[in-house]
Amino acid sequence: MIKEFLFENREQLFAELCKACRNHLQRSLMENELTSLLVSGGSSPAPLYESLSKTDLDWQRIHVALVDERWVDKDHQASNEALILRTLLINNALKAPFTGMKNSASSAAEGQPETEKQYQKLPKPFSVTLLGMGSDGHTASLFPHAEGLEQALDENNPQLTAAIKAKQSEVTGTSTERLTLTLTGLLQSERLILLITGDEKLSVFRKAMTDGPIEDMPIRALLRQTKVPFELYWAP
Repeated sequence: MIKEFLFENREQLFAELCKACRNHLQRSLMENELTSLLVSGGSSPAPLYESLSKTDLDWQRIHVALVDERWVDKDHQASNEALILRTLLINNALKAPFTGMKNSASSAAEGQPETEKQYQKLPKPFSVTLLGMGSDGHTASLFPHAEGLEQALDENNPQLTAAIKAKQSEVTGTSTERLTLTLTGLLQSERLILLITGDEKLSVFRKAMTDGPIEDMPIRALLRQTKVPFELYWAP
């Protein structure tokens, strides 16, 4: 179920991934009145989002939502929502409906019920879910041995979203309080796409493909599932 697309450079990677996302979203729109695109933060996908924003899709019918979010204000430099507003919801995609995760609650745990209600309203299945991965093997905000991880990875958990309290590290920085899609939420997707760059991340991915506890490298939960096609897009 895992397909790998490895490119010589990032320019090729972003061009091909943009085309793949555009084609899948277009097919979804031909079959459904509305569809959803789930997106991640980080610096790597910004060029992809900018290219996607210029595609000739009927963006008013594509609901864009976050895969995860730090529990920070929307004007914070670490806000995934701010990144998406700046890089994707521009140009042709300006009119796309958007659902964020952060709300006015004082904590992710307190805000999760409200966010969950909003996510339950999104068109399903999600057409494309774009993921990243950290050097610690986390994806979304499913961090190794984090508080809330076990429940978030429980396939019997009906919730699409979960509050996570990560153990602070170089990867998490100071923003350890997060809201994330659960494994159940991620498996609502028609297509799971992991975008990573650099030799270090590819080595981490290869390690995640080996035997070992999911709690050590939570991306293993997605690599071992058989319900949704999983694709790796990588360039140096």
